This record gives sequence, C-alpha cells and structure tokens, in this order.
Amino acid sequence: MSITKRPKGQSYFEAKAAKEAAARRTTPVARACRWAVDNQAAWSLALLALIHGHDLLLAGNASPLVHLQHKIPGDPQGRYYRGRRDMYFILHWVVVFTLVRVTMMHKVMEPFAKWWGVRSARKLTRFSEQGWLTIYYIVSNSVGLYVMYQEPHWMSMKHFWIDYPEGHRQMTTLMKSYYLVQMGFWFQQIFVLLIEEKRKDFVVMCVHHVVTCNLLGWSLYMNYMRIGNAILCCMDSSDIFLSGTKCLRYLRLEKLSVASFAVFVLSWVYTRHYLYMKMVLSLINHSQLYLDYDNWYPERGSFYNENIVVGFSALLLTLQALIIYWFALVLRIIYRVIFLSNLEDSRSDSEDGQGDDDEDDANKNTSADAPSTKKTD
Repeated sequence: MSITKRPKGQSYFEAKAAKEAAARRTTPVARACRWAVDNQAAWSLALLALIHGHDLLLAGNASPLVHLQHKIPGDPQGRYYRGRRDMYFILHWVVVFTLVRVTMMHKVMEPFAKWWGVRSARKLTRFSEQGWLTIYYIVSNSVGLYVMYQEPHWMSMKHFWIDYPEGHRQMTTLMKSYYLVQMGFWFQQIFVLLIEEKRKDFVVMCVHHVVTCNLLGWSLYMNYMRIGNAILCCMDSSDIFLSGTKCLRYLRLEKLSVASFAVFVLSWVYTRHYLYMKMVLSLINHSQLYLDYDNWYPERGSFYNENIVVGFSALLLTLQALIIYWFALVLRIIYRVIFLSNLEDSRSDSEDGQGDDDEDDANKNTSADAPSTKKTD
C-alpha cells in the first residue's frame, strides 16, 4: 500500500486544506464558473443572438431588453420616465459589454501589444485590460459631457435641484440611454473584478464597485440623474489618463508615460477632490435652498428629505474615502518618480504573479538590457 507524502515543510492541516481546496475546484459549480470565464465570447454572443432574434421575430422590435421603455405618452420631445422594465435594458448591456470587452482585448489590444514587442503573458493581459478601459472612458466621458451640455446643469450645480422632480424625471432619449448603459458597464465591472487576477486592493475595489452601483441605482430610482451624470464625468476624465498611463508603461514609452501620469495627477486632484467635493457640498448645503425637506411624494417621483441627504452623502463620502486612499498610493508613485525614477503602479498584482514579468523579460533580453527592464517594471 502506497502512502502519499506531504510536501516538505507543509503541516498535516495545511495539506488537508490544500486537498479540500483542490476538491472544491473540481465541483460542478466550479467547473461551470471556469467555463463561463473561459468562454465569455461564446456565451455572450449566443445570448445576444437570442435577445435580438427574439426582439426581431417575436417581440416586434419592442423588447425591453433592446429598446428603452416607459416613454411619456404624447410628449412632443419623446422623453421617458424611469421604470421597472429598465432593468432588462441594463442586463442587455451587461452582456454587450462582456462581448465587447473580451473581443477588444483578444482581437485588438493583445495583437497590437505583440506587434509592438510585448512578450510577457501577464503584461499582454494587463495591457489589453487597460487598453479597453482607456477606449471606454474616452467614449463614455465624451458622451457624458455632451449629455451634460444638452441639459440645464451644464456648468451650473444649482440645476441639480431646480425644477425637481418633474424636470428631472422626464429624461431625453440620450440621457436615459447614457445612464442605463453606464449602469450596465458598472454591473459588468463587478463580474470583471471577480475574474481578473487579484490585486492588493481587491477589497477596496469591491467596495468601490458596490457603492458606485448603489449610487447609480438609487439616483435613477429617485430621479437624481443630473448630479449622477456630473459625477460620472468627473470620474471618467481622470480614468482616461490612469489607464492610458499604464498602457504607455507596458509599451515602455517612458517619457510619454511620465507626461501622461502628470496630466493624470492634475486631473485627479481637480475632478475627484475639488469638483467632486463641491458636488457633495451642493447636496449637503445647497439642495435645501431649492427644495423643502418634506418634499416626499413617491407617486410624483419626488424623493427628498433629511434621510435622503444623509444616505446619499454617506455613499458619496465613502467613495471619497476610497479616492483618498488611492491618492495616497499616487503620492507614493510620485515619490518614486522624483527620487527613484521608477513609474510603477502601487496597486500591484498579488504575490502569485509578481515575478512573471522579470522572468519573461530576462529570457528575451540581453544582459545589457536588463537594467532598463528592471527600471520600468
């Protein structure tokens, strides 16, 4: 009879825990989850074919999964209210973003990075992820600013509250489409967070995504889309340079990455601390100048009282606390750039994959190139 030996230095309980973990990974649920992650393009494409086929053949081009719902009857501008069927539209865009993301990563970003000369498997994955995010945030921020330009709250925070609720709950096609698509993106980001390689700030990112989805959902339900639109634009503008700087670093464009990082820091401070806090203070201090605290009439879409101010303020300040945490990491990077000439993301990967880049690069470069590799990694 053979006896399976434990790995050297591993206790009985550690070996038992490892065996149980391996057994859990082979359960039907675990295999189904792994299949869903490995075949995102296949199942999302199949789902979209079913959704649009149903809309075309059975729903008469009126499926709530594909088309906006709750149009205001007889409205000359063709505006919409929000309603329960909007969730179907959001779920549709979760699937759309799953397909678009995996397609952009594997068919556009990864081939481009290989053509440029990136060889590390982990760097190829990271470049693909950040490249897709850069493109998304450019498009999202551009559309968000255009939506704001078409609305009364362009460059005017008092219009976050003026004419509430009726002027807010009547959404143009552009505003409602923009808001629901953004919700689809952020719900899909929770799925992405769970399948990506874990980073040191994984828990912080989970909190961020949950708070963001709550803010989007409650602001839509309670008709606070104007301030929601403005906050989304503040967040997206600095994210363009955050993801773009990472892409430039993976491509070893050191001077451009430093310049992009400088723009990122300035945009981060201005949008995520100055403008964002002005909006939070507008909710706390200025909203009561235009609204009464007893403005609570759910049947008319009016949700404003002291509890609502406290609730939204708590969520927004939680988000600001996370932003301050990340800015502390940014300051660490600034220190490295100034004193160590090393531009590196402080939100590094977990220890499971930290050595991949150095090992791969060492196999591909001569000893003369090694110092430069170490500096940029």
